[in-house]
Amino acid sequence: MDSIDTKIIQMLRKNARESFATIGKAVELSAPAIGKRVKQLEEKGIILGYSLKLDHEKLGVATKAYIQLTIHQSSTLRTAYSQIVHQEEVQRCDRITGEDRLSILGYFKSNKDLITFIERISQYGVPNTSIILEN
Repeated sequence: MDSIDTKIIQMLRKNARESFATIGKAVELSAPAIGKRVKQLEEKGIILGYSLKLDHEKLGVATKAYIQLTIHQSSTLRTAYSQIVHQEEVQRCDRITGEDRLSILGYFKSNKDLITFIERISQYGVPNTSIILEN
């Protein structure tokens, strides 16, 4: 990987749909040359995929929260993770260091929905919730 690949990645991180022509102008290469480099970055496993940014408020999301879930028993961790990670409200679920813990980012239509979610996951451990005020 060289400085041109680094610049390509930086531009794609800002806008994954940026045209190869626009990227090419920025790094002084042709659009086909950029396409070839992006394909190589994908084949090497450096670029794993592309994401979608949404306006969650327009989709009815009123509450966003981080929830640290301290698991009751370490034997329950994998079960908790597998049950939580696929729930509709969960945007991200990570196992983090320290006590057996999960860090969950959730998007909810209301505070009531957040409460329902917390009650549902409390069977696995003790939740500590922080509502996101701004991002």
